[in-house]
Amino acid sequence: MAQKTWDLPRDLIAQSVNVMRPYGAIGHEGLALWFGDDHGDTVQITHLIVPHGPGLVTHPYHLSLSLRAIARLTGLSGRLERYWAGQIHSHPGREVRLSDLDKTMGVQVQDYLSMVCPHYAQYPVEDVRQCGVHIYDHGAYRQFAPSEVVSRIRVINRAVEVVTVEVPA
Repeated sequence: MAQKTWDLPRDLIAQSVNVMRPYGAIGHEGLALWFGDDHGDTVQITHLIVPHGPGLVTHPYHLSLSLRAIARLTGLSGRLERYWAGQIHSHPGREVRLSDLDKTMGVQVQDYLSMVCPHYAQYPVEDVRQCGVHIYDHGAYRQFAPSEVVSRIRVINRAVEVVTVEVPA
């Protein structure tokens, strides 16, 4: 079986950074979720999901979604006929590695794409290689090497669909 690749809409990263920026402005991590569709060896990200409300709790060094928030997101996934394929969240400073908490409490599903944006998303991101790109692979997260980012992440000429969802506590 060939390795998974991901097709990201041309505006996905910039829009995701914009979603996270207000949280970073107050010194908190931010979050944007990505829904998509699997086409064999390629995952096509189609939707940027913007959770907001009491079910998304942010702090300087971690964030969380409530169980009811996850249930709402799962329902949305079904209605859109897409699955939760990845996410991006922000970290302070230049840190783009997943924290131990990210690795143990994050989504643990084979081929889940988890990216980390530096500087709490306060600066524009022109290239996905400015972020940490991680995959959940055979029971653990690992960070892509720069060459793997280039070979497995493609930016395609399609706009992302943005969906804002209120998440309950």
